[in-house]
Amino acid sequence: MYTGIKKNKAGIFNKYNELFLKEDNHYDVLFIGSSRAEMHFNPKIFDDITGLNSYNMGISGSSPNVSLSLLKVYCKQHDTPKFLIFNVDYFWLQNDTDRLNNFPRYFPYLNNQNLRDELNAIDKRFTSFYYNPLHSLPYTQIDYLSASLHGWLNITGKYDSLMYKGYQTAELKDINLETSSPILSSSISLKNKRDLNSLIEYAKSKSIRMVWVTSPIYEGTKTQVLNKKILANQLEDMTKSNDILYLNYTDSLEYNNPLLFSDNLHLNRSGAAKFSKSISLAFDNILAKKPLFNK
Repeated sequence: MYTGIKKNKAGIFNKYNELFLKEDNHYDVLFIGSSRAEMHFNPKIFDDITGLNSYNMGISGSSPNVSLSLLKVYCKQHDTPKFLIFNVDYFWLQNDTDRLNNFPRYFPYLNNQNLRDELNAIDKRFTSFYYNPLHSLPYTQIDYLSASLHGWLNITGKYDSLMYKGYQTAELKDINLETSSPILSSSISLKNKRDLNSLIEYAKSKSIRMVWVTSPIYEGTKTQVLNKKILANQLEDMTKSNDILYLNYTDSLEYNNPLLFSDNLHLNRSGAAKFSKSISLAFDNILAKKPLFNK
């Protein structure tokens, strides 16, 4: 089953092949973060505007610590990127859980010891998942069997065409905006502060230049976050003290339009295209004013 999954040439498992199976990939820029990174940054638009080679390494459900762990795995087997564009989200900054969303997706790649070690540091079950198939098998149900058959038969799945260089677009469909959401804490937890600082220090140790971005949220997080200004100030202080550019789009009136969203937190294809163009132009302008390497 795992061999078939690794034979996929499109979609989410091709993304995992790119990150954890292949070696010596070279990308100038990596986009990292959670599903909002994965769904908001279109490498095709970014590459066309900047002339750089980028890849979207956003992984659904990733906390800062998970993003750092996967980045370490990437840098051990691929060329180190020159830039990281990190999508930082207000609404998980108080959440100390390092959730591995859809964690059975990693099972076919646990021969990669660097990946296995990093995942096991987050979830101790991964050692058992690797050595004991009776432990991992119950989690690999019909979706994973289907993915394996698609790989063996060289058939592209229904949603595989919606992914490009790690970017997962949302289909244009009826808007499903929530009418209310829980109001969350306004302070960054101590754990997340440590994890963010660890990410900063790791990037510095690899001479990677970071840009932090908070991508659009419908109605600017009014229904998700309490006292957003406090969080924004904390992030701005952290980035300024580390010479990191921080681009905050949550209050941008350009994105106060439900037709650009698939739900409250995620842009749809049209919204992501609009946002990717804006980010790409901003990034290209920064390089033009302060070149950091020869393009």
